[in-house]
Amino acid sequence: MMRIWGWPLVIALLSAVGLIAGLVADGAGDVLSWAGLGVPVLVVLRCGLR
Repeated sequence: MMRIWGWPLVIALLSAVGLIAGLVADGAGDVLSWAGLGVPVLVVLRCGLR
């Protein structure tokens, strides 16, 4: 089960953490937000350019 859903769950958790950090945090939270929301974009670009 984790073999199929492992990476999608990690990406979903990173997105959720990035969204929450962007809404409630400032300073270092902005960096966390950019990182958390940037990872899914990079994954889509990497898979899309294959």
